[in-house]
Amino acid sequence: MRLPKPADTAVQTTRPEPEPAIQKGVDLTGRIKIVFAAGRGKTGKTTLLRWITEMSILNGGTPILADVDPSNAAFSRYFADVARPDTDSPAGVVTWLQDLIEHCIIEQQSAVIDLGGGDTTLRSLATEMPGLAEHIEASGLSPVMFHLVGTQPEDLEPALTLSARGFTPKAQALVFNEFSIDPGLTRDRAFGRVVGTPSYGALVKASLLLWMPRLASADAVESRQCTYLAARDGDVDPPLGIFEAARVRAWLNAMNQRFTGVSSWIP
Repeated sequence: MRLPKPADTAVQTTRPEPEPAIQKGVDLTGRIKIVFAAGRGKTGKTTLLRWITEMSILNGGTPILADVDPSNAAFSRYFADVARPDTDSPAGVVTWLQDLIEHCIIEQQSAVIDLGGGDTTLRSLATEMPGLAEHIEASGLSPVMFHLVGTQPEDLEPALTLSARGFTPKAQALVFNEFSIDPGLTRDRAFGRVVGTPSYGALVKASLLLWMPRLASADAVESRQCTYLAARDGDVDPPLGIFEAARVRAWLNAMNQRFTGVSSWIP
């Protein structure tokens, strides 16, 4: 009997993309850091800041944790003692953020700050105080800015707005969230419209490019409202199944690899 050619019976699979290049940022080893994350809703800000906070605590860090958005306390659901504004007045929230930064400067204390989706607080503060990043730097703290980006060109708007207001810290990165990639698309195709935006070129000159891998077990972790490390290690009730736990483990390993170049940015 004549066997069919291998090509006739081969299972068609999508070839994994090569890992993105690792870019190295300015070295902030030994510096006090104040870490911001900005972006439109559902671009992964809280996911990234949860990971940064877990890595900080794992390495002995004790940053102040803050959730600026008074109407959506996403960050507050996962960690105790997260500072939040006691007002929903836009002017009051700006004053609250200003006081928090001032406190960090006086106490020489690091902080991790979730600005919330569609945040206007930091951009208002940057408008009121030109050279905000430089003033923070001169006070002994290093401002760190992560701009989360999905596949829509509009996702660049928060970064562009802050840049137009002069807030471009030395430690600044565009973080492309692979969770937003539709199945079957490559990174180049998925983010093609973002990269093709006329203003993208100027923005990327002042920013590192980082890629946040897709967390396939996001729903399983969210339903337990636990840390990623607890999900990986089974230290949660009920524990994740072996496959979901393995996916979290793979995601954590990929995060450690892809953010190697900015590991000194973690408080």
